[in-house]
Amino acid sequence: MRFVVSSQFFLLISFVLQHLHICLTFVENNRLFYAKEFLNRFGYIKTNGSSLDISSSTVRAFQRFVGLNQTGIIDELTWQKMREPRCGNKDLRRIQRRKRYILQGSRWPSNEPLTFRIVKYPTTFPQQFVDAELTKALKLWSSASSLEFDHRKLKKQDEQKSNNLDHKTDIRISFEIGDHGDTEPFDGPGNVLGHAFFPQYGGDAHFDNDEYWTMK
Repeated sequence: MRFVVSSQFFLLISFVLQHLHICLTFVENNRLFYAKEFLNRFGYIKTNGSSLDISSSTVRAFQRFVGLNQTGIIDELTWQKMREPRCGNKDLRRIQRRKRYILQGSRWPSNEPLTFRIVKYPTTFPQQFVDAELTKALKLWSSASSLEFDHRKLKKQDEQKSNNLDHKTDIRISFEIGDHGDTEPFDGPGNVLGHAFFPQYGGDAHFDNDEYWTMK
């Protein structure tokens, strides 16, 4: 038996392969674009135009920070790490003079309790549940450090004094959506869960109210 393959069949195969190549290129470019935006947002690089090129040393810096093998390649494990829910603060800042990466930040004074207040609650839970869970979380922090925390609750009769109380509170916690006035807009469900300002430079802690928060 002889099989006759028509020219139309070859054209069909060529079209499918070409279309597949275009789709794979599109997916790869999207991944590179996201990776570049991610590395820029979290302090590893500064964007330089529309180029999708990312140096292997930059990828290795991220891999080192998250505990992966430092291959310098955005492999599947590295990609998954970039897609995980995380804090919105930058991981590192570049010290050009010393040519190395260091952690950034400042410290709270440890000689007196730190005050905290929840100034804006999530829309999905009663306030008393949120109070209890955040107090529990800060107790874990306190048990592993020299810090102590004092919850300042705003009573109804003190609502007009809210601004004055804010100025005297070390940590102000709020649940926000999207662009909320601090140049670091939230991205909706997934990826960035929250961010905070360093001690003595504001003290605010913001959580993304678009996330699906649970009490578990």
